[in-house]
Amino acid sequence: MTQSDPTGMHEWHSGEYVKEWIGSYTNEDRTASLRRIVHLIPFDPDRPISVLDIGGGWGPISALVLEAFPNARVTLHDFSEPMLQEARANLAEHANAMSYYRGDLMSPEWTAGLKGPFDAVVSSLAIHNVRFPDRIHAIYDEIFPLVAAGGCFINLDQVSSGDLVRNANRHAQAMSRRQQVFEETGRWTPLAEAAGGGPGERLHRHARASEEDLKRIAAAEPATLPNQLRWLTDAGFDEVECFGRERGSALIGAFRA
Repeated sequence: MTQSDPTGMHEWHSGEYVKEWIGSYTNEDRTASLRRIVHLIPFDPDRPISVLDIGGGWGPISALVLEAFPNARVTLHDFSEPMLQEARANLAEHANAMSYYRGDLMSPEWTAGLKGPFDAVVSSLAIHNVRFPDRIHAIYDEIFPLVAAGGCFINLDQVSSGDLVRNANRHAQAMSRRQQVFEETGRWTPLAEAAGGGPGERLHRHARASEEDLKRIAAAEPATLPNQLRWLTDAGFDEVECFGRERGSALIGAFRA
């Protein structure tokens, strides 16, 4: 078993941490973002499609897939056994349409037990957790043969940015928090106070990244949006598109003819 996150940001093997993480991310904005992923799957809603949910966690995308495609069959993949346990409980009413698969995206063997290809492969805020850009690039190569002809890979995930863009995103987040505080209290807070971080900050940082891992990340071609689009094209997808940006994340679609 490898560690949850090479940078020490998350501890996905902890049941307590997983429950806290789920509680911090179940909101209407997240549901709307995930529904955008599902609506990009280019099939008739009545079709009995097969779907792979990579890093599916406790099952929010899988639930929305089955809402939009009631005849679908979904395989939910995750590395975390506590997440898979939560998913089985949350999706119990869809037991006949669901299957579960544990695999470590850090290893090229993570696809070994999957029964593809799939009409659609979906993912949200999962693949970036491997942290190594060269590994993300390889995962895209490994996803391509899992997608059937006429199918798609839809991914909403964090993308890397340069310092100027990263600072602009952080500034925008602080400004949004400042606006929210004003709407709730009628008081404008100093920007530095608003930049102090949201409730999710307390979930972060469980260990230090090793010097070796930091050097590997720094040496690799960064996982920027242009690079990720190119990696998917190089993997073999016929058309690749960015359907929108949300702060530090991008909604990317890759399609096979």
